[in-house]
Amino acid sequence: MALSCIAVMGAKAEKNPYEGEIATWSGFRKGAASFTFDDGAPSHIADAAPLFEQYGYRATFYLVTNWNPDWSGFQDMADKGHEIGSHSKTHGQNMSGEEASSKGIIQSNIQQKYGCISVAYPNCNVPNTEAVLQNYIAGRICNGSWAGMADIMGKDGPSDWCKVPALMTGANGTISNTNDFTSKLQNAINSGGWVVFLTFGFIGKNNGNATYSPTDITAIAGALKWANENDDDIWVAPLRDVAMYCKERKAASFNVKSHSDESVVYELTHSIADNISEYDYPLSLRVLMPEGWADVKITQAEATLSYTIDAGWVYFDAVPNGGDIVLQNASLLALEQTNQDSNANCSKLFRDDHIFILRGDKTYTLQGQEVK
Repeated sequence: MALSCIAVMGAKAEKNPYEGEIATWSGFRKGAASFTFDDGAPSHIADAAPLFEQYGYRATFYLVTNWNPDWSGFQDMADKGHEIGSHSKTHGQNMSGEEASSKGIIQSNIQQKYGCISVAYPNCNVPNTEAVLQNYIAGRICNGSWAGMADIMGKDGPSDWCKVPALMTGANGTISNTNDFTSKLQNAINSGGWVVFLTFGFIGKNNGNATYSPTDITAIAGALKWANENDDDIWVAPLRDVAMYCKERKAASFNVKSHSDESVVYELTHSIADNISEYDYPLSLRVLMPEGWADVKITQAEATLSYTIDAGWVYFDAVPNGGDIVLQNASLLALEQTNQDSNANCSKLFRDDHIFILRGDKTYTLQGQEVK
């Protein structure tokens, strides 16, 4: 057994000193979760959004445009980072060709960074797949078990982005209390996967048309509290954000372009291209701290990026196709700045055909000797 261990250790490859890595999930968390809400209920504005914001999270809200949603209320939510998506125009048996029109109505009433780029089908019926993919980056169905899919998706998302599975909550769903929620969140962490929840209205709240399968809002509150306490492990974000991250990470390349004692230059690129999104959601990255460096400065396209250092790794987020990522030796930068400041305080003085250097409040000869 000992000889076997020695052989394995001897075969271990040396680590690349400029190694870089893209995180499976944002912030190098172990799993991801998205909470989605259908039908544009008043309770989504009054109760759901403030609850998520209390814990620092954002959710996805799908509107039926012909049901006269509170556009002002949902715009305020979009301004705060929640996703506003389409749930069709009429909530008929299927979307009946409403993929583009419902999207257009939402985009004419709601301004959000990425526009309306995900959809939840009414009655869980998937319409024309080609039309969906011409308008959205993802389409959400209902309970995963109904679709013959696993409750928790893998790290690369669903096999079909027109069929993102979700677990229904409330009286007619499989998730009814905090323990049900946290069990699925823990499963996502354990498997390194992604879980999506589907909620309509809430027990005892103003739900408008969202009357199916009411959910106890305290169960969601408990789930968010648990997620907040385990935020290092679970990434809670709108469906749109997780879908973009999945697609970008799967298609991305993160490589070293050049390196020296002063800096290391990386490039982060992907080749995703369609008419729906630019796919510029930041990816979480880490690179090894170069040997001998005590601290760094990181920029992308000359914009300074925030970072953390842990166990010899430098962690930061950057935008794919957003320009070169430059890691600079902060110690050398500080020394250079000190020299510049020193030179700025240094002037020449001519006296009796001799040159003297004035530095601060003292005078020196060219040989560096102080003149009294």
